[in-house]
Amino acid sequence: MSQSSERRTVAIVINPSKFDALDEVKDTITGFATFSGWSEPLWFETDADDSGLAAAEKARAAEPDLVCVMGGDGTVRVVAGVLRGSGIPYGLLPSGTGNLLARNLGIPVDSLEGALEIAFRGQDRAIDVGLASFDGGEDRPFVVMGGVGLDAEIMDKTDDNLKKKVGWGAYVAAAGPSLLKGKFGVTISVDGEEQPKVDTQMVLACNCSSVMGGIEVATGAVLDDGVLDLVVLQTNIVAGWVGVAIDVAAGNRNGLASLKQWAGKEYTFQLEKPVLAELDGDPIGEATSGRFGVDPASLIVRLPVPASASAGLTPRSKGVEIRSEAPSKLEETRDEVDPK
Repeated sequence: MSQSSERRTVAIVINPSKFDALDEVKDTITGFATFSGWSEPLWFETDADDSGLAAAEKARAAEPDLVCVMGGDGTVRVVAGVLRGSGIPYGLLPSGTGNLLARNLGIPVDSLEGALEIAFRGQDRAIDVGLASFDGGEDRPFVVMGGVGLDAEIMDKTDDNLKKKVGWGAYVAAAGPSLLKGKFGVTISVDGEEQPKVDTQMVLACNCSSVMGGIEVATGAVLDDGVLDLVVLQTNIVAGWVGVAIDVAAGNRNGLASLKQWAGKEYTFQLEKPVLAELDGDPIGEATSGRFGVDPASLIVRLPVPASASAGLTPRSKGVEIRSEAPSKLEETRDEVDPK
């Protein structure tokens, strides 16, 4: 990375399809960077053929002091996977409809200026990255969720043009037909301990609590606890989907609830039939088996000050060193993880 005696550099991975006035957006960011004493940004535009992988790899290879992303949840996921383990801070400049990681981290999704302030002057904090493999394939990273069943069907059926017009309403429209999909049998292992076979509509590994539309699916899940929370959906034969809605709203899990939840480092699953899978909202085809794991504290994200205000993180008080950048210099703050 560049030394402190030189102007710091920022590489920005941007999905141009998300912007009607791309040059205007670039001018705004360039002005903010230079006013803040940074070099002009290095721009890397994504290519639909590889979901932004090449752009992300070029951005990392430039050895910048900061990498920012401007794109949908899929682009955020791809860039996070490339930066995993690099130690390069990751700034989120929300674009598109979902912005699931930004929402969980308390980064404004409707203010570019606010997001820039955090990216250039916020504090760094390590979060976990999820890893998923299907049918014996290679590990693929995700930062919010990975799963099979209902969630993947909803994402697959969501109309992109409608999403641009009505936002989250497009997911609601897609949910209707998806709810009619039948159940499928699944056998799950949690940290090596096999669970009884169940019939379900969804198996979802969550790196944080809110995974769609602000709904807290995985109660209590946070991005920096070193585990993933697995949620399995089983509609109650009597209460049906009304019961599911009540359980979600009330945080009911396990027991007689329609949602079962575990916290663990590794899950494996075997399905009785092929079921559609997704990672951070991107459908990736059908699978009959898979594994979810976690790479703890492997991604450094740039967060608001104080980051402890974010509901998506473990509360901290004092003791752990966190870098915090003020407008004029790099300052140090200290935090401590509250004992559990």
